[in-house]
Formats: sequence, C-alpha cells, structure tokens
Amino acid sequence: MARIGLVGYGSMAEMIALRLLRDQQITEHDLFIDTRTRGERLQALLSEYPSVHVDSLEEWAETCSLIFICVPPLYVLETKQRLDSFINEKTHIVSIAAGVPLQALEEGSDTAVSRYIPALTSEVKAGVSLIVHGGTVSSAQKNHLNERLSAFGTVREIEEDNLDAASNLTSSAPGLIAALFEEFALSAVKNSHLSKEEAFEFLVHSLYGTGKLLLEKQITFQETLTRVATKGGITGEGADVIRSAAPAMFDEVFEKTLEKYRNLSENVKSRM
Repeated sequence: MARIGLVGYGSMAEMIALRLLRDQQITEHDLFIDTRTRGERLQALLSEYPSVHVDSLEEWAETCSLIFICVPPLYVLETKQRLDSFINEKTHIVSIAAGVPLQALEEGSDTAVSRYIPALTSEVKAGVSLIVHGGTVSSAQKNHLNERLSAFGTVREIEEDNLDAASNLTSSAPGLIAALFEEFALSAVKNSHLSKEEAFEFLVHSLYGTGKLLLEKQITFQETLTRVATKGGITGEGADVIRSAAPAMFDEVFEKTLEKYRNLSENVKSRM
C-alpha cells in the first residue's frame, strides 16, 4: 500500500488521517506525520493507531507518494520548499490551505501539485471535497487521490477561479449554516416559551430531514418551498421576509469572504 504523509496536524489534518485510517484507505504503518506540536490531538491518534510514524519530513518524504501540506497558508510555501529536496516526479503534493494558488505552489518545481479544500462534514463521510489539479498531475495521480478522498464523501474537480466562492458553499458552509440557523433558533426562543435546547433540537432535525429530502428525492429548493408553502399561508409569509432581506446579507458574505481570500493570496505571493 502506498505511503501517505501529513505535514502539520491541526483539526483538518486529524480529520484526513482518521478518515483514511478508518476507511482502510491506508494502514497505520504507512502514515507519516511531521508536526511541531504533539498535543492531545496527536496523542489521541497514537493511542488508537500506535504504529503511525511521527517524525521530521526529512526522514520520510522521499518514501511517500502522496503528501498533504496541512499548515496555515503563510507557511505553505516554506513547507513546500522543505519538501522539494526530498521528493521526485512520482510524488504528489496536495495543499489544503486557502489562498495559496497553484502558481505559487508550482514555482520552481516540476512536482505534481493539487489543491484540496476539505470540509468538516467529511468527518461523517458527507459533503463535497473540492479539488484543483496543477498541470503536471498525471491521470494516474488524479485517480489515486480521488480514490483516497472517496472516504470523505463526494469529490468535485473545479476550476481554480471558482474555488474561493465554492469553498463558501462547502468548506465554510457548516460554519455559515451554524451561524445562520443559531439566530433562527434564538429568534424562536425570544418569540415563544420554547427552551433553547428545544429550539435547537427541532431545527437540527428539520435541517437534517430537509437535506435528506433534497438529496434522496432530487428536488430543488424552490420545489421544497412550493410543497410546504400554500398560497397566502404562514410559511409563504416567512419565506417572503427571507427573500426580501437575505440577498443583501449573502451578497455581503461573499463580498467580505472573497476579499479576505484575495488579501490572503496577495500576502502569500509577496512572500515568494
């Protein structure tokens, strides 16, 4: 079985490691980790999978065919430079960082490079993983990566120009959805005698059921609304309020987040 390396071990690296191991995409003997911190997250992994190798990337990089760079964006290029001395044409480097374009990752190297944007929902083998491949990634390497990422849910290859906006709908979506529907639940509490726990329970089950309905029945948002809302009814009244107020809010969400992506990318490029 091919060896896989992780550089950095934050929450997303933990999710990647555990999903690969639990889905038997890799054995613990073939997983290598380089991390500066050896806190509770890493100790929990090693207590369950004691044969995972934890060592400097210089000790194992040349033996791994697939390496995930899981460090913060401003440290990605520095990490890539560390790797360059130990990898070859068979190595596939995958960065999970936002704001680090392929152009920067490919600078000064012919190594196969891809960008992968994970999602928290991958913990439960759901959601969409976004992939953008560099020009030197072979078909075999693409297939190998897609096979590994099948443990995480749905894999979608997209154009890099769309990656930031799409990340709002995948990687960032659980957080944005949580922020939005927490306010919905709290408003129910303010306008009733429901407890916070009751409101959250009701809404979480409604979210789960709605998502399942959309996926399994292959219906649209509009079709869902039409089935629930009767003309002149209560649901339609609430939907009208949302459709009046929400567009400006979501436009601002994209304006602010895409600006943040641009600033981060410029900051990364300035360090090249």
